[in-house]
Amino acid sequence: MDRLPRAFQNPGQWCWFNALLQALASISDPRWWSLLNFAKDSASSGHKDVLTFLAPVLQHLNREDAAFPSPAEECGMSSISGEQQDAHEAFIKLLESIHSSLCRRQLRSFQQLQAFSVARPCLLGREGLLSWCEATQAIQCFEDLFEGVLEETRVCTACGLARVESCPSKQAFRCLSLDLINIDRPHFSSVNLLSLLKASYSGQPTEEIDGLLCYRCSLEASIRRFLLDCGASFSAGLAFRRFMRLADGLAPSGAEVLEALRPLGAPPCVLRRRSHLRSFRIKVAPRILTFHMRRLIFGPFGFIKVSNPVRYAEILHADDLGLDGGLYSLSSVMSHLGQAHAGHFITHRVWPKGTPLVEERSVPLCTPSGKVVPWFRMDSSLRILRVLWHRDVGCRLFGKSRQTSKVWVCTNDDDVSEVPAWQALNLPAAYLFFYECESAAR
Repeated sequence: MDRLPRAFQNPGQWCWFNALLQALASISDPRWWSLLNFAKDSASSGHKDVLTFLAPVLQHLNREDAAFPSPAEECGMSSISGEQQDAHEAFIKLLESIHSSLCRRQLRSFQQLQAFSVARPCLLGREGLLSWCEATQAIQCFEDLFEGVLEETRVCTACGLARVESCPSKQAFRCLSLDLINIDRPHFSSVNLLSLLKASYSGQPTEEIDGLLCYRCSLEASIRRFLLDCGASFSAGLAFRRFMRLADGLAPSGAEVLEALRPLGAPPCVLRRRSHLRSFRIKVAPRILTFHMRRLIFGPFGFIKVSNPVRYAEILHADDLGLDGGLYSLSSVMSHLGQAHAGHFITHRVWPKGTPLVEERSVPLCTPSGKVVPWFRMDSSLRILRVLWHRDVGCRLFGKSRQTSKVWVCTNDDDVSEVPAWQALNLPAAYLFFYECESAAR
């Protein structure tokens, strides 16, 4: 149907790439599409990269371009169309390729600037300045869309000293991974996405790390040693007075700097290694929040897939994530069907060009002939449990189902069909979630 998005066939084991393309095409942020248009317009210069190939592909999927050839030839992916890959790893590699291509564009545009001259010392008016500004703005746009910053806190279990690390170059992230297995939770029980986020990225201690250097413990141990030796060594007394001033006034730093501050001839510093409790919280959130469910664990005979169903909401409040006010709306969900070593990827995505389906007053589990609705390949008994698990998002067995103004479609390679909202919001095999800041929707 014309009102549904386009899709590509699967020439081999290419379902992961088709599903990823549909997820990227569901993003409605105008910055994302302006970034693609910038790459498409600059392709006339002769430099082609992954972003140049990606722009017409996504526009073709959203029916913004009339004709388009085979994606395997245009995207340069025909050589690996027969290889099965993990969708999460492919998504991270694709983002890294996009960022690298944007950096190369910025470097080429900077090299095209005219050489320095005394008559024109500033950059204003130079040839190639506009392309350099556009490339720089494209990099900033990409970082605002997909890159966030975490704040890592490590608390010493001995002295209670907290060390906070929130450097963007060290704590940057593009996708947050969440563990489904918990010791206090049964293996096959359902989990809540918001609960996983609060447990992993809300500032609560998530793990204990042994053998880390503690600044305060090392400083106190070094002061005690200098105090014992200050009567026999002038340098030890000097080190004692210097380190006492460190304990009183200066902010905590790394324990390694104590050795650099030790006076010449003083006894060596005593470095103490303690256990630390580490916690994370989201300090700066990107416009596109992506969550990855870790469904693979090590078993006695290799990898094992965790089949716990995940309960997720269509809207995430920024306050629940410890951020400033705002809303994040679900734009697409990628699911993995199968086992750990083999399977199939499909995507449920929002389609803004369609007409919303009229939700029925009860969720239809069977057709009039008694056949189970074939929306997913799983046992019919689990379908009934799926409805009971997701009462918090409005899918009830009896009563009026939740109303939504969005149109959801299921893309299974080249098979595209419109589905009700309750089906798209209750996928037991969900693997990747794409949430978009609502204020950025076009």
